[in-house]
Amino acid sequence: MQDMMKEMVKGVKSRYGFEETLEKLKKKTEELGWTVIGEYDFREKVRIDFAIIEVCNREFARKAIEKPENRWVSAMMPCKFSVIEMPDGVYVFGMNMGLFSKMIPGEIGELLSGVAEIDEKIITSIA
Repeated sequence: MQDMMKEMVKGVKSRYGFEETLEKLKKKTEELGWTVIGEYDFREKVRIDFAIIEVCNREFARKAIEKPENRWVSAMMPCKFSVIEMPDGVYVFGMNMGLFSKMIPGEIGELLSGVAEIDEKIITSIA
């Protein structure tokens, strides 16, 4: 069960420090035409370098929820990335949208496949 759960999340070790990783992720998001719509800093609360950024693209979001029968996918919106300090460096984690896209048939699966491509570009920009 734990192995399956780990497949649902993609993790990449950053070659940068915590702050620089956050900045590079935000910059790459904007370069790709997406928007950072939320940023949550948990450092004071958990005493670990840990933050979450939420990203979205208006066109992808509109296509995903324009049909009422597809609005369940809103539970997966917006895309989130966690940036967290680990014993061996800073890591970025995000949902494995490529895996989800293969599990969901039809237009939502195709749309999530496109999201997966963008997510991959964002998350690997710090590797």
